[in-house]
Amino acid sequence: HGKTTLLDTLRQSSVAAGEAGGITQAIAAFEVERARGRIVFIDTPGHRAFAAMRERGARATDVVVLVVSAADGVQPQTVEVIQHARAAQVPLVVAVNKIDLPTARPEQVIAELAEHGVVAEQLGGDVQAVAVSGQTGEGIEALEDAILLLAEMMELRAPPDGPAEGFIVEARKDRALGPVASVVVTSGSLRVRDA
Repeated sequence: HGKTTLLDTLRQSSVAAGEAGGITQAIAAFEVERARGRIVFIDTPGHRAFAAMRERGARATDVVVLVVSAADGVQPQTVEVIQHARAAQVPLVVAVNKIDLPTARPEQVIAELAEHGVVAEQLGGDVQAVAVSGQTGEGIEALEDAILLLAEMMELRAPPDGPAEGFIVEARKDRALGPVASVVVTSGSLRVRDA
């Protein structure tokens, strides 16, 4: 799918180079700040062996960004993510990735998604589908705009006042630090020493 390369471009880093076999092995979260607002991305593994992690990710999010390779088309895990998003009643934004490849067929991907009930605006539906390239950065700003527009339409807000509420993305025990958790705060503020 090229999901990690796409996310690397969004966060301007290079995580894909360090992943085993180029496959995301765990759930991770990161935030990008743009002029129009902040977007928190939760990166779940795309490989078919990590279905349970994808399901948890869909339940924990406000918007699912479905990354589909323009060269490979809809895969079994694409259909699975669509099903998880429906079950969690979470709207989709489609990122048709790898449009820079000579074998890219973004129009065919849009048609394949429609066969699975994901009808893009280009076909008269209500799902935003954005052609992107994680490799070149083409379409990245349009993808961010699509996510922020949907968040605006859904009136998503994270009020900073009050105690923190959210969910744990990943937890581990560090030898030096003890228990460590990656947390997405959905409302309130989390400060050092909050218990």
